[in-house]
Amino acid sequence: MENQSFNAVRIESSKFGKRGVLCTALMFFLTFAFTCVLGKFGPPVFKSHDGTSKLRINRASTNTMSTWVGNLVNLVPENQLLWVTCNFERPDSINASYAFDYTQEMYVTVLGSHEETSDFLAIKNFDETLNNGADLVVAKQLASRKVDFKANEMYSRDITIFNLHTMPYKNFKVKVEFKNAGDIDKYGHANHEDHQMNVMFTMRYVNRDYTSFEFSWKYTFCVVTLVVMFFPSLNRGGLLSRSKTFTSLSLIFEGFTVRLWSTKWKMWSYQQKWIMVLLVQLFFFNDPLIYFEVYNTRIGGEVLGGIYIGFMATFICTLMLFWLCALDETRDEKNLGRRDKGGCKKHAFKTAFMVFFWIYLVTTYAHIRMQEKDDPTYEAAQEGDRFVFATALGGLLTVIYTLWFLFYTFKGLYVLCTLPPPLPFSFFF
Repeated sequence: MENQSFNAVRIESSKFGKRGVLCTALMFFLTFAFTCVLGKFGPPVFKSHDGTSKLRINRASTNTMSTWVGNLVNLVPENQLLWVTCNFERPDSINASYAFDYTQEMYVTVLGSHEETSDFLAIKNFDETLNNGADLVVAKQLASRKVDFKANEMYSRDITIFNLHTMPYKNFKVKVEFKNAGDIDKYGHANHEDHQMNVMFTMRYVNRDYTSFEFSWKYTFCVVTLVVMFFPSLNRGGLLSRSKTFTSLSLIFEGFTVRLWSTKWKMWSYQQKWIMVLLVQLFFFNDPLIYFEVYNTRIGGEVLGGIYIGFMATFICTLMLFWLCALDETRDEKNLGRRDKGGCKKHAFKTAFMVFFWIYLVTTYAHIRMQEKDDPTYEAAQEGDRFVFATALGGLLTVIYTLWFLFYTFKGLYVLCTLPPPLPFSFFF
């Protein structure tokens, strides 16, 4: 009589034992070492504007503006973004061991142009630049920033002044105007003769060589993912099939999807179904649309960038859910192999938690990008209580998941220790 409490089992004879496990592990570590070396000696991500300047703000001024102007020219879509930051030097009159912060207001104006470099640099006046075909990207936007000094540090943390995620212009001119030194007077600094502060500006953009490097390794990983899924079988009989080494390698290189095509979906194991879902998501996680994200510098590039964030968040959350479900199945020794009559109900709470995690990631990113699109001078850290709440919520979700993961891991150690040696190694690997 058939026992209905168990799933149908597919029995497959295979020589993929210790040799296959060791070959897989060796290939992984060699690939990992290669990517680490490649990342170490690859091109730097950012380049900084060579004209980083110091500006001295006269705190006693009430009518005249202290102004800094920076130019970036001959930019191309491969530079991807423009990121302007500044930091403040601690006033000599405030003790270095004292941690403090104050609010600094500034006016930010940004122009973009496709004109020749010599013509763009020759025009110093912003109104004259506008009359010569430049576009007004930001029109004297008031930006309020919290300048934060830590104890025993001479410079404040970097403050974002302007952030643009596409490169729609060849040349940029950025002007930052300070009317005074904010409310630093509340620390008694106004009683001293020194009424000046130093401000350092940096204009960053992505290195063109890094963009080419990013194209190469992202598309390489896309191809590798397709090979893992669809590479044809090598073990077709003959003399080579008698070799244990060749058999092990053929099992490694044979496409996962190719190997399962001959089997009905309902016969696939729990882990095989999960891996198939993860492989499909991994392909999109590798960012196959990056070329269009970089070269479509208008609205399309931003939309495609948002789509990629959705792909990335989906893959990460699905992978995290897989770990929880797999560990839960492993620790539940009594029900190993049994048919789950409750369907997906067993993992419904885990799924709901990871869906909430996904919503948190995507909505947080979407909110920040929409704010930056409307106001390129926007900085998330300046949102005050909302930023603190979003950061705390993300930390809480991460802690809950970590504790959950560790609980299932320790509960499943007993079952894993009873399995043949190659299997626990494969599991932890």
